Amino acid sequence: MRNTIEQIPQLPARPARVWQKYVLDSLIAVVGALAITGIIGAFHLYPTIPNISIVYLLLILALASTRGRFGALVAALVAFLSFDFFLVPPFYSFLILRWEEWLALLVFLVTALLTSQLAVVTRQSVEQARLREREARILYEMARVLNSTDRLDEQLDTIALAVGRVFSPWGVRECALLIPDKNGELSIQADAPIRVEHFTLSTEEWAAARQVMDQGNVQGLPPASAEHHTRLRLVPLKASTRIVGVLCLRIEQGVPWSASEEWMQVIPDAPTERAIFFWTFLDEAVMKIEQARVRGHISPDEE
Repeated sequence: MRNTIEQIPQLPARPARVWQKYVLDSLIAVVGALAITGIIGAFHLYPTIPNISIVYLLLILALASTRGRFGALVAALVAFLSFDFFLVPPFYSFLILRWEEWLALLVFLVTALLTSQLAVVTRQSVEQARLREREARILYEMARVLNSTDRLDEQLDTIALAVGRVFSPWGVRECALLIPDKNGELSIQADAPIRVEHFTLSTEEWAAARQVMDQGNVQGLPPASAEHHTRLRLVPLKASTRIVGVLCLRIEQGVPWSASEEWMQVIPDAPTERAIFFWTFLDEAVMKIEQARVRGHISPDEE
């Protein structure tokens, strides 16, 4: 089963340290713009070639297409200032005597900003298309794996392993499925990843899980102690007419996009893209659980 689960793609990870990306983008933009300015000055290309400033657009386009908006904006600003400071008389000053040169620099700055914006929009559109394609493949592969068996216990194991694999880039480190037994009591029917130790819940966490089962609301609990580096999220598994169980997620502390409530919000008026996929994923899993129950294929623990 593990080899089959590994065929399901993972969601793309987002950078955990955004400030490092900003620092690197700024360094590339500044060094690149100053290098182009140095080449123009060393070969006396300005004012011999009046429109030589268009060369900066190549750097700005490259940064916008590969690094994003921030690096492109920094490069445009540094190019504007360095061209004025080093190449436009009077040299080594931001003072510009001729209005024609003012106009040329302003036109260059506006063109650079518009060009970077268009490149960024194109890049984001491509990334969104690739993400939608990956999400569709995740749902397809999970449905294919679930359809390979009719046993509820095997499907629950598959769902737990799939959740752990697909959402691990979002900070999910452990997960478990709580399903009512024949007496109506919640019990752990499947967990992931595959380890020697089992997924455990404290008394307080069990009480919160029962409340989620009764009320159908997502709940979050802080780490049990300072030694733990994960927080617990309890998510109701909702079928069309009832709640069939609770999904427990232990999510890594300090991961901003998964530690917040935003990615699990179910606000009808303004759902986030991550929330839409998360709930679509769970709806697919719940549908399979309900189908297995209807067919009467129950796990040995429920017999």
